[in-house]
Amino acid sequence: MTDEWSIDGTLCKKCSACVDVCPNRMIQKDANGDVVFLQSRLWSCFRCGHCMAVCPNEAIHIPGLSYENDFYTLPVTGHQDTEVFYHLLETRRAIRNYLEKPVPHEVLEKIVYAIRLAPPGFPPLKTEITVVEDPEKIKQSLPMMIRLYDTLVKKMSNPVTQIFVRLNAGPEKYKNLKKHMIPLLIDRLPDLKSGKEDTLLRGAPAMILFHADREAENYATDIHIALTYGFLAAHSLGLGASAMDLIPPAVEKSRELREFFKIPDNHVVTGAIILGYAKHHFKRGIRRDLKSVTWI
Repeated sequence: MTDEWSIDGTLCKKCSACVDVCPNRMIQKDANGDVVFLQSRLWSCFRCGHCMAVCPNEAIHIPGLSYENDFYTLPVTGHQDTEVFYHLLETRRAIRNYLEKPVPHEVLEKIVYAIRLAPPGFPPLKTEITVVEDPEKIKQSLPMMIRLYDTLVKKMSNPVTQIFVRLNAGPEKYKNLKKHMIPLLIDRLPDLKSGKEDTLLRGAPAMILFHADREAENYATDIHIALTYGFLAAHSLGLGASAMDLIPPAVEKSRELREFFKIPDNHVVTGAIILGYAKHHFKRGIRRDLKSVTWI
């Protein structure tokens, strides 16, 4: 690994592919036709790796990146991959009913590998995950979540307290809280508190929490992309999975839950996936349409 931006002239074939793919136009051909880095634009490099990934002869060197450690050779793909991809999307469902069967560590490792492949919305990578593979730990966290949401529902019944909740949450989150989350919790909490039904964690044997340093830029976009990679990978491995919106706010706001799941104090929890072996298998997909499609 080198600490200089450089292009090995003995390997470079001057194909200009790196010139084309660099998003910040750091690479150009000079008057002699040699491919070079523009010293005046090195400040704009965010180490996306595009130039190194496209170079057929591994002639490019970026500080902090190496062909040996940070890249892998892509397989040759064919048209059949398109059919496999759409089959994966068409057959995936959000699964909330699971068999009482632990998910093997090696299967979770494959899902983690898929999440690692998720590109950031803007470099560098900011996503961090916590994989909970012990079903008992997930069960132990349920009473903590119930207590937190029971307290929240009581607070939201007080008009004065609502003002402080709104100020703390912000207009958008407060609207979602009041119109969607609170009515849902009022309906679910009696069964949750009595132990009749788990509609929060769904008895899932495994869970992945997505979090990032709250001072990082654009972390939410990164996490949403990574979360999608995660539940598609789970489906491809024969597991059922679902992204659960009620879990991240609980872990985010509860010091008890943060300590239980070992979430750093300076991190914000933005996403969660529950997963396991599906108790039921769907026979049909559901047709969906977008709110609108505009062709221009």
